Amino acid sequence: MANALLATLIQAAVVASASILPSTFNYNQSDFFAPPNSDLRHNEELLEHYGNFMLSTMNHSVDPCENFYEYACGNWKESSLLTDEAKNSSLLQAIQQRINGVVLDYLQNTTQLARNATSAAAWKAKEFFSTCVQMKANMSRGYEYLMMQQDDRLKARNITQDWIYVNFMSSYELFPLLPLKVHYNTAKRKFDILISPPTKVLANYNEEKLLNMTKDLQITDELKRKEFLALFANLTQFERNLTQLAKPRNETEKLTLDKFLVQHKEDRLNWTHYFEVAFNGSQQGQWLVLNQLEQVGELVHLLEQSDLQLLRSYVQHRVLVKFYAMWAQQQSSKNASIPNDCRSLTESYFNYALLPWFIGKLFDEERRADVLGVAKDIKDTFYELLENYTWLDEETRSEAKTKLSSMDFLVGYTDEFRHPEVIDAAFSDLNMTKDFFENLATLEANRARIRMRSVDKALIPQLMPTRTVNAYYAEFLNQAFITIGLSQWPFYHVGFPEVLKYAGVGNIIGHEMAHGFDSYCYQFNYDGKKVNWWSEASLRNFKERYRCLESQYNKFILLGIATNGTLTSGDNIADNVGTRMAYYAYKRRSKDKGWLEKPFRNVNLNNKQLFFLKFAQTWCSGRDTASKLRRIKTDVHAYEEFRVVGTLGNMVEFSEAFNCKLGTDMNPLKKCVVW
Repeated sequence: MANALLATLIQAAVVASASILPSTFNYNQSDFFAPPNSDLRHNEELLEHYGNFMLSTMNHSVDPCENFYEYACGNWKESSLLTDEAKNSSLLQAIQQRINGVVLDYLQNTTQLARNATSAAAWKAKEFFSTCVQMKANMSRGYEYLMMQQDDRLKARNITQDWIYVNFMSSYELFPLLPLKVHYNTAKRKFDILISPPTKVLANYNEEKLLNMTKDLQITDELKRKEFLALFANLTQFERNLTQLAKPRNETEKLTLDKFLVQHKEDRLNWTHYFEVAFNGSQQGQWLVLNQLEQVGELVHLLEQSDLQLLRSYVQHRVLVKFYAMWAQQQSSKNASIPNDCRSLTESYFNYALLPWFIGKLFDEERRADVLGVAKDIKDTFYELLENYTWLDEETRSEAKTKLSSMDFLVGYTDEFRHPEVIDAAFSDLNMTKDFFENLATLEANRARIRMRSVDKALIPQLMPTRTVNAYYAEFLNQAFITIGLSQWPFYHVGFPEVLKYAGVGNIIGHEMAHGFDSYCYQFNYDGKKVNWWSEASLRNFKERYRCLESQYNKFILLGIATNGTLTSGDNIADNVGTRMAYYAYKRRSKDKGWLEKPFRNVNLNNKQLFFLKFAQTWCSGRDTASKLRRIKTDVHAYEEFRVVGTLGNMVEFSEAFNCKLGTDMNPLKKCVVW
């Protein structure tokens, strides 16, 4: 278990948080995003407070049948319950900011009392964070450490024979002379070997960047500075020559290692020697090799003729540039943002180390079971509704049912991550010092070492940090995932009326499930394989339905910029289908009898109306105009307002809830329904 867990660290995700459940239920403007006590159940005070939040962001002067987004979110930036930071972002971003803050508090708490209550792995995270915050303004220590370390590695491996040893002299999976990379193959669900052409990196450094580098590295002696710049220029020219000689393939060659060696036995390069050096003789014949090089003769000729010292210097400087970019990012932070940047960097390396603490503080078993129950209801509802789609023939309907029933749905974590002793074992080989540069190099080397040992291993990487306020669907796994970060107040609370759970977290669950049947993922079957499981007629019907949606969203315009209905097609489908499935799942759950109930004393809306209000307020945003325009051109999600009005305008159930006459903006004559 520990070894398998350790191997997944190569996909290091950012996961962390802290207890944000206060012992009392007192509110004020500055701590609205601090969750109420989870022990409360339909407490009138809880409902009143959340009702006040819903009311505070609404623009009651707007007719909900004209623009429901403005009706639900029009007062977001003026809400008295939101901090200035939240007003300028969105509901989900504000929750993320809160989580980031409590993670930071946890990492900063290094008292003896905290030490006694902290797991060994989590304490190493705190140690690394501390050295990051204390990082000196100049990077001379890091420069000296890197160069000394690489010199020691050269001596240890006696790298004098040929350029292949030099290529693999780095401890950081950086092999720039003839690049090899261990990468995750989604089709195989395993790690394989990728051989690719050398790339230009040093050439990206112009004179200004180089001068800044010499200052940061504290190369102040004029003679040494000139020597550094001259060497860098020489290495840059070598890099240009190197990258010009590699001939890339039009199509990647895919062979097992045994077959690759046979196929390329006439190459100028001794590939057997190349792989033996790369993997210290542990390579195996069944490993899959993806080769992007057409031929290597000229490239190998250059490397054979080059001075070994030049090659060593090039590899050393490529490593230096790699680390310099990370150092510079930390060093350039303003004083106020240094702790937050260090928090993010710490989480990237110690994701799993912090996970048991994160689970223990933010996601009890009841909450997990509650969200999973909502997910099951939505999945069952979707399955039942598949029977009603007359545009599917029976064969395709059967395939769709098989895909949906086979879809895994995870909430927050898998059970092994609840055990600190397992995590501690995975991090047992790591030791942090008082030196940030040394710690960073240790962590990078550890990540590279694990990755190089992962070839041909069937591992499923975590595709999104558990602490992130988000969710995803992985088509190659046929798996949907909701993070712990998403299942937090005020988006979710275990004491919410069920209608809010289905309209909130349930809508996101439905959205991710629907991705399995969107305009991209429809090509993947129940097992995550890209195969056509559609009949010709059903596929034609499906494309007609989602193209209706594309045309509809193309007409949404923000400040003169039109939405790209094709770019946003997948998520538009997921929004429309997810909301519909969540609605019908609640309808099924309540036996269609709870719609007219009004659970909030202070909100004069019934459950049917609250469902759509909760859905809309998920996407409330106070971003500035520049951010909106930038995102509408590049984001695969439609602008928040269009996500709301586009989805609800296609639902007759919404128009019934708010008595919107046919032909009004929110009840258009033409509606598009995919699933």
